[in-house]
Amino acid sequence: MHLERLSKFYKNSTTKGEKMEKDFKNLNIDVKGWEDLKGYYDDILKRNINSQEDLLTLLEDFSSLSEFVSETFGWAYINMTRDTQNKEYRDRFLVFNDEIEPKMKEISFEILKKIVNSKYISEIDQEKWGLLIKRFKNEVDIFRKENIPIDTEITKKTMEYQQTIGSMVIKFKGKEYTLPQMSLFLQSKDRTERKEAFESLVEKRLEYSEKIENLLSELTELRNKKAKNANFKNYVELRFRELERFDYGVKECEEFHNSVLRIVTPIYGEIVKEKAKKLNLEKVKPYDLSATLPDEVVLKPFENTEDFIEKSKKVFYSVDRRFGESFEKVVNNKHLDLESRKGKAPGGYNYPLYKTGLPFIFMNSSGIHSDMRTLMHETGHAVHTIAVKDLFTFFYKSTPSEVAEFASMGMELLTYDKWDIFYKDEHSLKQAKRKQLENIINFFPWCAVVDKFQHFIYSKENISPSERKEYFKNIFNEFSEKFVDWSDYEDYMKISYHKQLHIFEHPFYYIEYGIAQLGALQLWINYRENPKKAIDDYLSALNVGSSLSISEVYKKANVKFDFSEKMMEKLINFTYDEYKKVAC
Repeated sequence: MHLERLSKFYKNSTTKGEKMEKDFKNLNIDVKGWEDLKGYYDDILKRNINSQEDLLTLLEDFSSLSEFVSETFGWAYINMTRDTQNKEYRDRFLVFNDEIEPKMKEISFEILKKIVNSKYISEIDQEKWGLLIKRFKNEVDIFRKENIPIDTEITKKTMEYQQTIGSMVIKFKGKEYTLPQMSLFLQSKDRTERKEAFESLVEKRLEYSEKIENLLSELTELRNKKAKNANFKNYVELRFRELERFDYGVKECEEFHNSVLRIVTPIYGEIVKEKAKKLNLEKVKPYDLSATLPDEVVLKPFENTEDFIEKSKKVFYSVDRRFGESFEKVVNNKHLDLESRKGKAPGGYNYPLYKTGLPFIFMNSSGIHSDMRTLMHETGHAVHTIAVKDLFTFFYKSTPSEVAEFASMGMELLTYDKWDIFYKDEHSLKQAKRKQLENIINFFPWCAVVDKFQHFIYSKENISPSERKEYFKNIFNEFSEKFVDWSDYEDYMKISYHKQLHIFEHPFYYIEYGIAQLGALQLWINYRENPKKAIDDYLSALNVGSSLSISEVYKKANVKFDFSEKMMEKLINFTYDEYKKVAC
């Protein structure tokens, strides 16, 4: 958890601060290379631990140093993703990635060893520090020095993936569009336009498919090598330990896949059939899935970025004052980059900057409904970042994804009843709500496919690109695409996973969205019954960060950490019933 998360964070400071007595709580260093940080890490590593008090002081100083480095590294990542073509930003990020991070990981590991091997470790407050010590021991157990250069190489490969995707521009109807911008045309009522847009996307994706497939081969090889170095049977086992999945394992993931297949896939099929009927089609093609139906309007939740921000602010304040204040902090500090543009990395994220207690929200908006949903989602993360600001240690501020995504998906549904701020007429509002619930239902099959696919590609070594493609096609078809006619586009169907950046950049980080969605749906049911209590419970859960286990955090939110078939059935049926209420 912590060595990996330390690698996620850049801020230009004004003063270079090497002092005889190092002030770890008020670090203000202009970090240009490893030498600017080395003395601080050496100071902690060389200390003698002669008492419980010495150990606690070391933990506090290591926390402060890690928090500073995480934020410094964070700005390097943010700037690089905002402009992947900017050489200065790329070089700055690479200084952290190539020079600082490997050395930092190595010495941080030695510090963790020093902590967990201290004879005073059992004397400190276990209720307060016990879970953190468990995580530290896990990191010490799986750490291998020889994996540090491999991690550096992996980051370079993921940057290459980002640059490749970010550089893709499609000429369509005399203009140039980024991949996210092309999604507008896939919502057109004109089937010919949708088809032409889809085929332009297919052509561009296939043009780069060999390069991206080679990148995935290189990434899987590097990750498999990491697992072998750490004496694991395969990368799946290592990655579960890296992700600190102490609350569930491979069997539970398989249970999730099976629950989705049995409960959600049939309902997904009903939604596709309903779409075919409304479009007056015998067969639904892939370019029909996002089509605006005859009785629908093209949803335009905002006019421009300024309008987007103002409406979002109103939504958050109308749900709860605390949400509005959190969002306003982000806006006032100019920690937003919302518009899609050439050279910008794909996707969207909330980057937690824990030292200042402020997040940075990044996305690729193009004026469509999903942009609004994305900002609701990322603001849930932002509220979470602000909620953990006062926790006593940095190491509890960073949370497992199952908790982080519960915060973001929960926010989507907590704001659901206030979307009339974006959509003034009843017809558009119902359509937007229907789209939200349809997306939730439709997401589960894709989530299961992405997770199941990764279990396959890391289950053994030397799986060929053709094997990957064939396996993906089969499970994609089984979970959802058997309801869609992919004839003429099978080559593209086989590489549809190229669009899912998590597979390349954050392996196995995806099922968390599905698990968290189940938690968010429970929160939504609670909100319908008692809005104030549900929000108070939600914030109570967010406030504890990762100082409790996942299941305990969920319990604080008054929801169950449960993705069994029984729970899946209850929540998906509830969602489908709500979907039918807003159906046209």
